[in-house]
Order: sequence, then C-alpha cells, then structure tokens
Amino acid sequence: MHSQEDRALRQLWGLEVAVARGPKARWSPAQVAAAAVELADEAGLDGVSLGKVAERVGMTTTGVYRYVDSKAELVELMVDAAIGDPPAIPGTDWRERCRAWTALLADRYARHPWLCEVTPTRMPTQPRAYAWIEALLDAVGDRPEVDALRLALLLDSLVRTYASLENGLRGAEPAPWLAAAVAERYPRLAAAAVQDVSDAGRELEFAVDAVLAGLG
Repeated sequence: MHSQEDRALRQLWGLEVAVARGPKARWSPAQVAAAAVELADEAGLDGVSLGKVAERVGMTTTGVYRYVDSKAELVELMVDAAIGDPPAIPGTDWRERCRAWTALLADRYARHPWLCEVTPTRMPTQPRAYAWIEALLDAVGDRPEVDALRLALLLDSLVRTYASLENGLRGAEPAPWLAAAVAERYPRLAAAAVQDVSDAGRELEFAVDAVLAGLG
C-alpha cells in the first residue's frame, strides 16, 4: 500500500493512492486546486489558506485535508492548474518555436501573477510542468548543438524573472532622489538609463534572443 506522502500529486499523475476511509469524496484535488487558483488570482498567494479554500468550495477546513496534506502541497497543485497544458508550439524553425514557447508560458504567468511568487524548493512534481519541458524538447528537435533540457530550464527561469519584474514595476514610481543620486555617482549608468527598459515583455524577448544567438 502507498504511503500518504504526496498523495494529491500522485493522483494528478493518475497513480494509485490509498483511499481515505469514510464517505466518498465529493471533490477531487484538482477541483480544490482550481478553487485555490481563483482565490490567488483575486488576492495573491498570501490570500490563499486552507480555511479560505474550504469556504470557497463549501466544506470545513478539516475536510480539505481529505484532499491535500498541507498548503505547500496545495500550492504545487495550484501551479499545475495555472500553467495548464502546453498548446501547440508554432514556428517554422526551432528558434521561432523557442520564442513562441517562451511567449506562451509568459502568458500563463501574466494570467496568474502569483505564479512568480512560488519559490521552487525541489524538482518539479507536477505532470504539466514536465509537459511544458517536453514541448520545448519537441520544439528544438534533434539538434546536436543544442542542450534542449538546459535551454528549457533557462527559458523557464527567464519567464519567472521577467514576470517578477513586471509585477514589481506595475504602478511603481522611482523616488526622485534616487535618480539624482544614481546620476551623480554612476554617470555611465545614468547615461544608459535614458533607454526605456520598463516593458518587461519586450525585455524578455531581448533576453531570449540573446540566449538563442549564443547557441550558434
């Protein structure tokens, strides 16, 4: 018999898990995760708790533990639900497909800004996380000069970084004194700063182009 560890995640993979005693479960872990995603979209990741999720789906807080063992496990299920299945990756060559893959993943982060608040603490556990990596491996194809797995991890980290930047820049105005201090102390940087780098999406495209150019 399987242990209870990661039981909700194993269910996402369609693996057999020990059935809890008592009445038949009314919900599935995926449905509980979907309710949690709605909460996070409304109030951010900090606005999600097992109690609030229970209230959203109409059960007691203790009832949630029938589906997930902890908030940390719930968050992993939320990430799987939010990124969803990767769509078909368009493009006539592998570089175009890599750019398209990155843009499509960035769109999922834009729909769910709280995703960039999730700090990875271990290798991915969700099937859809692996599905996205598999999609990029397919997009690159059998090219001996490209380490597609490392490229997938790099592009994924770029999406997360620029999504965080987008969230941080939203509605933020730099303090006037800081601009003056930078101009006085770092003149070369101040001269370069006239270039507008406030569009995180455009900067992500630049970063991806730089990575792909380096692959030959």
